[in-house]
Amino acid sequence: MRSGGSESGFQMLAALLNGINTAEDHWDKVVQEANRHLVGPALYAWLRHRGLLISIPGEVENYLRFLYDLNEERNRRLRRQSVETLRVLNEAGIEPLLIKGSALLMIMPEHRLGSRMISDLDLVIDENNVERSVGRLLGIGYQPLPEDPGPHAYGKFYRPADVGSLDLHLRPPGPAILYTESEPLHSIRLEVMGVRISIPTPVEWVVHLIVHDMILDSRLRTGDVELRHLLDCREIFDLGYDIDWDAIRARLPSGRLALARDLFFLNLQRLAGVKIGGSPAGVLPDLLFSRQIARQEYAAYKHLDDFGLSLLRAIWKPFKIVAANRR
Repeated sequence: MRSGGSESGFQMLAALLNGINTAEDHWDKVVQEANRHLVGPALYAWLRHRGLLISIPGEVENYLRFLYDLNEERNRRLRRQSVETLRVLNEAGIEPLLIKGSALLMIMPEHRLGSRMISDLDLVIDENNVERSVGRLLGIGYQPLPEDPGPHAYGKFYRPADVGSLDLHLRPPGPAILYTESEPLHSIRLEVMGVRISIPTPVEWVVHLIVHDMILDSRLRTGDVELRHLLDCREIFDLGYDIDWDAIRARLPSGRLALARDLFFLNLQRLAGVKIGGSPAGVLPDLLFSRQIARQEYAAYKHLDDFGLSLLRAIWKPFKIVAANRR
């Protein structure tokens, strides 16, 4: 990691999210990086919480507060939409599992409501309840979107007046092997704002974040970093939940899942300041972390790395075709 005035915008942003102000006269780089990672509102909330707003330029504070206020209003609208939708599903005897930002939206304290940027609502519905759920959604004006929702989802829905769409999932994101009959969804039932919901247990929540970030969004392969997922994990702590790191290791025990887990843990510790108990990561996760940082800091390295990935895909593609034809 570089130091002093040579720090990159990414390094300075990560330091600020850990309560350390190294930005000095480089706030343009920090703001640009925060916007790229969609964490401008989270940065404002964190600086406010740590009492660091007095140490930043006034125009930067005004801009970050503007982002936060806009996002807070959007999240209020999303939450009203969520409550209306959940109430209608509850009336049919359906209690969805909320995942990702949708879960945070319903349990975040009011003073932090604007910190998380949320693109849509994510609800997991038991397969036996899908038909009734869709009927209820159509009954309150939702329309299906003609998009492929992916292997773990039933479909996407929207209403023209809403600020976000709704994703109806059959299971949380990630490899199907994580959600077999022998591994039921581990959740906590809550009643919030007059509706009945479930949210993942802390262990399952972090598992969802890891597999979504590293496997579904391919960041284990691409070497990119998603600060929002790291801050989501830290938010679980801030909400008062404890996380059993060994239980997460047991849920993601080997192979690609274990590598994704260990790299995500390194990101949590070194970029989000989350203390993780248990065995340290091995050499390979450490090397992959170094690759992530190099991609963030050096444009030339990122271009070279992208070229290498494209070349590997081109070489591997014929082998995949041959293997598929032999089945």
